[in-house]
Amino acid sequence: MKTILDKSVNEEMQSRINSLETSDAGLWGKMNVNQMICHLSDALKMGLGIKKTKFVGNFFLTKIMKNLILWGVIKAPKGKVKTVPELKQGGGGTPPKEFLLDRSELLDLVSKFSSKYPDNTLIVHPAFGAMSKQEWGRLAYTHIEHHLQQFGR
Repeated sequence: MKTILDKSVNEEMQSRINSLETSDAGLWGKMNVNQMICHLSDALKMGLGIKKTKFVGNFFLTKIMKNLILWGVIKAPKGKVKTVPELKQGGGGTPPKEFLLDRSELLDLVSKFSSKYPDNTLIVHPAFGAMSKQEWGRLAYTHIEHHLQQFGR
């Protein structure tokens, strides 16, 4: 299973993120490329415990959906999953400022996710509950992969 904690996967993700351009159009969804970059940065900040979110999970999400997604059994449907308000563009998510700076911040978060993750900590995902560093690394990979595909990368 791929994870951003794996050095080669992390470098591949960074290369693909670095290839994004302001002119890239989404193949689905409502976000533009810069909004997507800020959304991914917010999600990584959430995974690092920097950005706080309200827990909205339940038994089905924390025990079943989390494992199905982390194990790659199911993928997020294109344009169908609602995000939590704290990560939503046009809601509580970080609004885009300047494309190159926003992209640089995302690249830094991806690059340093492993070393920035607090030791011996379970950080709570708003839907999936308490997750380990390894689970966050896997989820971060699947989330980034989903949105890079959204923009043809």
